[in-house]
Amino acid sequence: MDIQLHISTDEQAISPICDFTHSWCLSCGLSENEATKFTIAVCELITDIILFAYPKKSVGFFDLTFRQTLSDIELIASEVGEPFDPDKHRYDPQRALHDNDFEGAGFRVIRRFTDDFLFINRGKEGKEFRLQKKINVKDIDELIELSRAKKPKEPKQKALPITYDIHQITPADAEDIAKLIYRTYDYSYTKEELYFPKKIEKTLLGKEKLGVITRSDKGKALGYFAILQKEDSNIAEVGEAVVSPSYRRQGIMSGMMEHLIKVAREHHLLALFGKAVTIHPVSQRVNQKFGFKTTGVMLLETNNVIFKGFDEDYPQPVSVVIDVLPLHPNNHKDLYLPEKHAYILLETYSLLDIPVTAKHDKSYKLADKSEAELQINYADSTALIVVEKYGPDFSSVLQEMLQSLIDQENPNVIYLDLPLENEATPSQFNKLEGLGFIYCGLAPFFHNESDYLRLQKICMPFDLNLVNVHSDFGQHIKSYITDEYSQHT
Repeated sequence: MDIQLHISTDEQAISPICDFTHSWCLSCGLSENEATKFTIAVCELITDIILFAYPKKSVGFFDLTFRQTLSDIELIASEVGEPFDPDKHRYDPQRALHDNDFEGAGFRVIRRFTDDFLFINRGKEGKEFRLQKKINVKDIDELIELSRAKKPKEPKQKALPITYDIHQITPADAEDIAKLIYRTYDYSYTKEELYFPKKIEKTLLGKEKLGVITRSDKGKALGYFAILQKEDSNIAEVGEAVVSPSYRRQGIMSGMMEHLIKVAREHHLLALFGKAVTIHPVSQRVNQKFGFKTTGVMLLETNNVIFKGFDEDYPQPVSVVIDVLPLHPNNHKDLYLPEKHAYILLETYSLLDIPVTAKHDKSYKLADKSEAELQINYADSTALIVVEKYGPDFSSVLQEMLQSLIDQENPNVIYLDLPLENEATPSQFNKLEGLGFIYCGLAPFFHNESDYLRLQKICMPFDLNLVNVHSDFGQHIKSYITDEYSQHT
């Protein structure tokens, strides 16, 4: 969950912000030394903003967002003060030594005390600074190798017949969930937070996930399955699932999925979605069995997938298919579809049984300035830009964001979500020509209960033949993407 602060440019704010930052870093899992370094970096940044961003105003305001995952922390500072170019203010040791001129020293400290520092000029939306620091969790790959080296290969376990019940999870189940994950996967499960009972308990208390646990008649935990609710829309991702090896092939997974779908409907969620990996078809088949429909293929989506049974490393980041299950009958929608992708989008809506009329409005009105949210996944080397409003500066703002990401982050892929309920989308889509975006798919209900066209810009060489898609329509989307990609390369 993000922590957001709106702060005035009063020098008295510096000390309490730094105190809060240090405490927050420690609570997120940084050591005392690393927390101090990150706090110094934050202090340098906000001091520069407070002292120099608004020279002609007695009082200005800026925003801070504190964001945490298990593997890293991030601070995002946004302000609308005077424009400036950080490349024009680089630190020169000789100038500092001989002329006592320390210009640019603050940015040098920030880069030294963080793992990643990104500056983005967002035009009329001002400027954005992102400071990121990795949290030193024991390397999962190392633990896997240790477990393989120390443990003899276990014989295949025979399923034990048993009676069981499925219950909705509570915070009291946190330790059993962590034990289930460990006993089933050792330390190879991709979501490291599931090895920390306190973190599981925290998410359950915060209502961030809905889930079920399967227990035997004696109370033993046999399986766990959860959906993770999106912060910006009333949908949830089918994200975590495990059944103890000794009790597989007894309908436990199917029973939990059916129960979860029922729970999701009771909580009035609009839809469930899953990201099924394309390295093998198993998870895709499970989704298709329960009525999920493939709406897109996200190329190079994750670096952090480990699969038992594969003798060789997968040679590229793993792609995923987007599978969606609407949970209630859908009302008719009037949408503004870019002509280039209108046909495949209409095919996708038909597959989802969502009635749609494609509209065109050449008399649309732009916002005063563009608004777009940037989400960076540092662990997977991906970024997502979600367009909220189009302004006259849309093309320049987007190009500046792309250039900043490519120059400073070197991502594998950049995704772009365009709102299909905005009448300006078809014409603004045409301004993307030459930027290297290709089709990804339909993202229904993904932000603020609204539908988005997801595009993707591939930033590294890769082999599309290694992307295995199970469903017929998923293969149709892959073929469509392949044609577009070949044209761009």
